[in-house]
Amino acid sequence: MSVRRDRSRGRLTGTVALLPLLAACSVLVPGRPVPAPPRTLDGTRLEQDVRAVLAADPATADLASAPVQCPQQVVVYPQLVLFCQVASGNVLRSIPVTVLDRDGNYRVGPSF
Repeated sequence: MSVRRDRSRGRLTGTVALLPLLAACSVLVPGRPVPAPPRTLDGTRLEQDVRAVLAADPATADLASAPVQCPQQVVVYPQLVLFCQVASGNVLRSIPVTVLDRDGNYRVGPSF
């Protein structure tokens, strides 16, 4: 019987010696993990990029100085198409913007 007690004391001593090591390796996470907020497009930057595309094309260069309005804080979804508006006199033109990927890259299309 004394042999059993010595073994159990040895195991207990070994376990107690490992507790600080186990505690140092563990990470406590209270509650549920919080998901990252959805990525959104910056509407002001989008308007600047639309103006730049309009200015680069000789057919639409006159529209580059007109007011441009794009949706603000649009959640990024690949293949999403949104429209920016350009007012040229009494004519309102739409410029399609296609979201290419989850990183928020997009392509500005031709106005119509």
